[in-house]
Amino acid sequence: MPSPRFDGLRWIPYIENSSLSKVENHQTHTNLSRYFVYCRKSSEEEDRQVLSIESQVAELRRHAEKEGLQIVELLHESRSAKTPGRPVFDEMLKRIARGEADGILAWHPDRLARNALDGGQIIHFLDAAKLADLRFPTYTFENTSQGKFMLAIMFGQSKYQVDSLSENVRRGNRTKREKGWLPSYAPIGYLNARSETGDKIIIPDPERFPLIQKLWQLFLTGAYSVPQLCKVAKDELTLRTRQHKKNGGNPLGRTGIYQLLKRPFYAGYIVYKDKWHPGKHGPMITLDEFERAQAILCRDTRSHPKRHLFPYAGLLRCGNCQGSVTAEEHYNRYGSHYVYYHCTHKNRKNATCREKCAEEEDLNGQVLEFMDRIYLDRDELEEALALVSQEAEKHADAEIKRSTEKALATCIKSLDNLTRLRCQEFIAEEEFSRQRSAFMKEQAKLRERLNQLEALDWIEPSRKLFLFSNRAKFWFSHGTTDEKRVILVTIGSNLLLKDKKLSIDAKKPFRILSERASGSPLCTAVNGVRTFFETEPGITIPELRPVREVAA
Repeated sequence: MPSPRFDGLRWIPYIENSSLSKVENHQTHTNLSRYFVYCRKSSEEEDRQVLSIESQVAELRRHAEKEGLQIVELLHESRSAKTPGRPVFDEMLKRIARGEADGILAWHPDRLARNALDGGQIIHFLDAAKLADLRFPTYTFENTSQGKFMLAIMFGQSKYQVDSLSENVRRGNRTKREKGWLPSYAPIGYLNARSETGDKIIIPDPERFPLIQKLWQLFLTGAYSVPQLCKVAKDELTLRTRQHKKNGGNPLGRTGIYQLLKRPFYAGYIVYKDKWHPGKHGPMITLDEFERAQAILCRDTRSHPKRHLFPYAGLLRCGNCQGSVTAEEHYNRYGSHYVYYHCTHKNRKNATCREKCAEEEDLNGQVLEFMDRIYLDRDELEEALALVSQEAEKHADAEIKRSTEKALATCIKSLDNLTRLRCQEFIAEEEFSRQRSAFMKEQAKLRERLNQLEALDWIEPSRKLFLFSNRAKFWFSHGTTDEKRVILVTIGSNLLLKDKKLSIDAKKPFRILSERASGSPLCTAVNGVRTFFETEPGITIPELRPVREVAA
């Protein structure tokens, strides 16, 4: 009598009646034909590879009908298989382990796995008989040792394709950064575009570029915190992100503002893994302004719950104990409103500070009295602007330019010497990278300085300073609380309150205007302002609205 045979899952006894054997074989095949249909496309975006899932489903249904396979459920997801962690795929394997299906029907092995962990898990399921069969319209698989070996090769080939593609993408991105272009979506304020030759480039966004630049100018004054910038961007500038198919058109949040202020891209540089590449896109700010912004961000800019924002709160310090000065508002029995400033007594432990409160109206008068020293009337303003126009026709100071060129040559020579030391292996790679990054950054600053000298960048800041000196007094009296804070931070420093008297030191270059003698020629002050902006570029003077806008 013939011995029973093993069909891969169980022993089947020999039945002499051929018709009964056919029935048993048909029942066995039917019990083993439960399949999950698994479809996958790599991109998670709905508008990419949109036909991939539909075409896979159609082909797999056609294959299942042709082979007489029973489909338990159709599963699909839009996730990359480069790394483990696909929810639908992981849940499918759990259901197979529970016995809900015997096999998987997919378009190709690379739809199931492109990483070693998922591929090994499928082969382990085949070894443990949790998974009886795999079906592919484009690939023939048999659940044998040779079949599993070839399947492992296919999974390895899929992983190799992913790794090779990643290397090619990294190489292309690296080349693009070295050429001065960002290999990704342009940040807000810029747009991705193509040049006349068809190359991908980045250009300023005509709608949002001036608005983002305004945010930078406000932040560099030091009078605006990040939460305040969020409010300005949303309410005053009505700034919105670019509209895409799935998202966009929303105001910038606090995280978006922080990310914006920390990106060297706006200073004209592309930074990747601590390497600075000069960008070919138009910078929005200078490198010096970017570094000043980072210094401002290092301060405690955390927002605290406040019921009111007062003009001097957070800007003054006690002249006695150096503690912070805070504000309180009060109403008397007649309904009159008063705002008082007093020391918080939190600078020194167990220290007694007996400074008295100062009323806001008194402080306003003292600030206006200080501003009289830097004020330019209309005639003086016109004379100063005329002198600036005359100076604009002259060339930059040759001595400063010569000194900057010498410093640039020294920096280039130092970089060459550093490269020689590395070639001779006198210094380690890590030390070489660190010093090279510092030299490259210093070289960029010097080149930027030369460009400023050649372009006479002192002219526009000088004009803004004289216009500010003419308009500041009016807007301090009639402007908003935010405008008062910006004006005070721009013109004054070391603000101390002692014996109800406010001490203010004029900031450079306003000190030049405040120290000029009465009746002295204005050209002396104009030359002093020019010298200041030539030697200390990057100082931001905010713009104030013309006074005539009040009437409008």
